[in-house]
Amino acid sequence: MRVIQVTLFRVIAVIALTAWQYPALWAGETDAYAFTAADIVFLKSFSLSSLPPPPVAPSNSYADNSRAAKLGKSLFFDQRLSKDEKFSCASCHQPRLYFTDGLARARAHGTALRSTPTLLGAAWSPWQYWDGRKDSLWSQALGPIEHPGEMALDRTSFAKKLLQHHGDEYRALFGNSPDLSALQKKASPLGNSETIDNWESLSDRSRRQINRVFVNAGKALMAYQRQLRLPRARFDRFVDALARTQGEQDARTEFASIFSQAEVAGMRLFMGKANCASCHNGPLFTNFEFHNIGAPEPNPEQVDLGRYAGVQTLAADEFTCLSEWSDAGPTQCEEMRFLKRAGAELVGAFKTPTLRNVAATAPYMQAGQFENLAAVLNHYNVPKPPYYDRGQHPNRPHFDILPLKLDAPELASIAAFLATLTSDYPEDDIWWAQ
Repeated sequence: MRVIQVTLFRVIAVIALTAWQYPALWAGETDAYAFTAADIVFLKSFSLSSLPPPPVAPSNSYADNSRAAKLGKSLFFDQRLSKDEKFSCASCHQPRLYFTDGLARARAHGTALRSTPTLLGAAWSPWQYWDGRKDSLWSQALGPIEHPGEMALDRTSFAKKLLQHHGDEYRALFGNSPDLSALQKKASPLGNSETIDNWESLSDRSRRQINRVFVNAGKALMAYQRQLRLPRARFDRFVDALARTQGEQDARTEFASIFSQAEVAGMRLFMGKANCASCHNGPLFTNFEFHNIGAPEPNPEQVDLGRYAGVQTLAADEFTCLSEWSDAGPTQCEEMRFLKRAGAELVGAFKTPTLRNVAATAPYMQAGQFENLAAVLNHYNVPKPPYYDRGQHPNRPHFDILPLKLDAPELASIAAFLATLTSDYPEDDIWWAQ
């Protein structure tokens, strides 16, 4: 099922690349609100009305368990599950900022190398992080816990704290929990030499007990994140109005009340001449693929290899769909079984981000290189080739975009259109509220 749904997004990408078939949408009209039936069918593929449920998650048997989601929400907002009890998942993924943090690079116990991506829509992606170094949300949720710059807690201490503060919820969901009270030392297979030595000194039974609690926490956090739904934006209301009225002449007033002519012009450019929809397609405005668009290198002294390095990390990860901690059978892990592990197109490539709420989630790119949408559009309009250092890169990176060559009014209209993708904050949604 997951492969079928991901394929759907890729099919939409192909449709976007052949947008010339719909001249009324792309060529523009004297009447800004004139759309053909074919235009409307095409636009509907971008509406949240066309978004299917999250793909099945065979590696997590608790993915759609409501009790797991409630436990996951408790863990998500609990600062006690960090080194100094100052940070939680929500410190970087803030609901009011559409589950981002508004920073160029994530900051908790330290400063990360990359920016915080939104969690909204992540349940539909087969890969997590900018470089796709995780193949599930449950595995991704485990990374920040032990990362020294994020929650910075060793695995043993995390398991003990979880059982101390959420033991009843945990046992009600997962059954009996281990007694870890005798484990006094900080221990983890990751971290400094002391925590690693302490981990290796533990019995195999103790390590497995800790790992089980650790993994179950990730699976509960994933269940919570799968409950996060994107509220409809003006774009969705506009497309739905088009679909409902089929562009009838007497519906122009309704159309104009939702979208300005500048926003319509921006939408036409986005879908057509600017070719943005070739990558930013489907209801989530992303194809979940990896591209090198020549964004400025944040640190030329230590280049970020993107997917090229991420896929190597993924292949060595202890918590993938193919691991012993997964609930899936090997044949259910198509992405990992057919993982592309090398190729020039992976070098410096990063996952296409969703454009949902993009106008409200600056700064942009994998390390916040661009402060605003104008800077992003200027880059696409006259892009510079990717940075290349023969000593650091395995080969010259691919360059995946062409100059847009748009004028200033056209760029402004695209920016206006992107603002229509912002959802209202859902005040009554319990999953967004702390």
